[in-house]
Amino acid sequence: MNNTDTAEELSNIRSTLETLPLHTILYALAIFVAGFVLIRLILAVTGKLLRRTRLDNSLHRFLQSILRVVLWFCLLLTVAAYVGIDITSLVALLSVVSLAVSLSVQNALSNVAGGMMVIGTKPFKQGDYVSVDDLEGTVDEIGVVYTKLHTIDNRAVLIPNAKVSTATIQNFTALGKRRLDMEFSASYDSDPATVEAALRAAVARCQPMRDEDLCVEFQSFDDSAICYHVHFWVPSARFVQTRFELRRYVYEAFRDAGVEMTYPHLNVHLQDDLSRHDGGAD
Repeated sequence: MNNTDTAEELSNIRSTLETLPLHTILYALAIFVAGFVLIRLILAVTGKLLRRTRLDNSLHRFLQSILRVVLWFCLLLTVAAYVGIDITSLVALLSVVSLAVSLSVQNALSNVAGGMMVIGTKPFKQGDYVSVDDLEGTVDEIGVVYTKLHTIDNRAVLIPNAKVSTATIQNFTALGKRRLDMEFSASYDSDPATVEAALRAAVARCQPMRDEDLCVEFQSFDDSAICYHVHFWVPSARFVQTRFELRRYVYEAFRDAGVEMTYPHLNVHLQDDLSRHDGGAD
């Protein structure tokens, strides 16, 4: 449909509306009001049915939005047909308008497509702790256009769904548990058995998921200290809190056991040049 045809169709629609009798306008208004009430009723019933399913809340809202658009489109076509507007021409006109709108909002449409992919593939759900590329936080909302994260430092971050659908996503909540890996250093003068016992006591205060998964091992000989590696499983929801707690518990356990926590330092040993003294004697 070219510009001339579009102008002609708009002129025909305006002419039809200007010549409508009063009773036709009233009946059309009554149809519109009845349709409005029916749409509200259908959306309410559909919302209740969706809430009984196992679908995610974000998918509920997305389906409701699509259904709302379809119902309103059908209502407008019904009213237009009643007042005598050519439906075929109206649909063609709307297709031209929708094409122009889609070209102007390509980025928004790509976000909508990304939102459909995220909702369909379900890499995460509301309440999960995830990382999306270099962003990390709890999922507050999965919208049609944006995904909202709540970061650990209390920031609300809105990520376009076009980016989310192509990003590397790590879901730290989905499997229910995470392995906490940390390294601690102790002096060469401290007995390894004492150090390991202190580390196990510190981990026990963190309430790991299973004792048999606890690993405390002699990791490496560093320049200033011996490095010990600790790893154990914790519930995903307590991962960050446990990481903070373990540092404090290890410090207290080392202090109570007399284990020295060293800092980087350099020992320099000087030795006399015996050959110089021997040469002097000659």
